[in-house]
Amino acid sequence: METRFQTSFIPRKPLTPASPSMSSAPHHHSISGLLMSIATALLFISILSVVGAFLWKTYLSSAQTADQAALAAREKGYNLDQIQQLETESAKISLAKQVLANHVAASQVFGIIGDLTAENVRFMSLDFTGPAGTTGNSKVTLSGVGASLSAVAFQSDILATLSQYGLSNIVKNPILSNPALNSDGTVAFSFSASIDPSALSYEKEVASPGAQSQAPSSPSASPQASTSSPSNK
Repeated sequence: METRFQTSFIPRKPLTPASPSMSSAPHHHSISGLLMSIATALLFISILSVVGAFLWKTYLSSAQTADQAALAAREKGYNLDQIQQLETESAKISLAKQVLANHVAASQVFGIIGDLTAENVRFMSLDFTGPAGTTGNSKVTLSGVGASLSAVAFQSDILATLSQYGLSNIVKNPILSNPALNSDGTVAFSFSASIDPSALSYEKEVASPGAQSQAPSSPSASPQASTSSPSNK
């Protein structure tokens, strides 16, 4: 007897793939949560910044008010009118000092010329020109008369050796020129030189008036007196 096996077929239900929208939902939820957290943190920081700025402005305003009050209290301890008066007087004193320092006492030229004039020589006229600017020298031009030719020659020697009389730094470029014999035996001549303006300072004259030095003695009576004509220096 032939044995037969009966097979049974049980159909299986196919697996349905998951919906794409359902699989990506957790991912979208995580991004949205992160953005929300960042936005919340930024909002919190902004609020803190605004509050901090307000508090700092309030502090600065309070400190400024306190400083103004302290300054006003200190001002009450000073006499502002007296301070202003002292400032005005100080400005006047500074201006007076400046004027005094720049003032030239032209009268001191006579003392300087007297220091370098020989006994037998006299000057008849003097022309004085003040310094040009703050660094220029004053200039003097004189006409003189010597008792004799030897007296004029000795005067020329004095001008060549001004350092012996302490005048080399005061009288510069001395020139004795144009000697001419007069009918009475005297000798006329011209003299010019530059004068250091610092030697004519009125401020120095007031502070320590200089003593006039004795005029150089003329050797006109000496047999060794020079009789040569004065040279232009």
